[in-house]
Amino acid sequence: MKRIIMLLLAVMTAVSLVACGDKASATVDAAGLGKALAERVQFDTALSAIDAGDYLELPEKCEASAYMSDGSTVEEIFVVQCSDKTDASAVKVSMQSLLDSQKQEMERYKPEEVARLDNAIFATYGTCVVLCVTNDTDTANAVIKEFVG
Repeated sequence: MKRIIMLLLAVMTAVSLVACGDKASATVDAAGLGKALAERVQFDTALSAIDAGDYLELPEKCEASAYMSDGSTVEEIFVVQCSDKTDASAVKVSMQSLLDSQKQEMERYKPEEVARLDNAIFATYGTCVVLCVTNDTDTANAVIKEFVG
């Protein structure tokens, strides 16, 4: 009888863990998150939708949403949902390269923008890579948390 109870408890524990899901591997709605960030986060200049592929090397089967400042700031949003962690790693490298080149440019032409780039939200959530350059990082983090948990 003890074996049956122990087995039953083990099965119930496993089922409850599976039911909770793995947030680290959850799929994120890239378009939804990008739009929510663009609409709810405070930016100093207006943002317009852009083609992320013009700025990043995107593997096949990635869904991307991107917005860039219309003005003279480096404010931007890139949300890329990849099919696997290998692709997400490649996208993260591409985003880091973009950030590095932007920092070099801003150091020469608009040094006041470098701090904004240094404080950017740049993170991977499972297979989703997010870059959000804004001074309103508290709101941006709250919006991201709504989508990735």
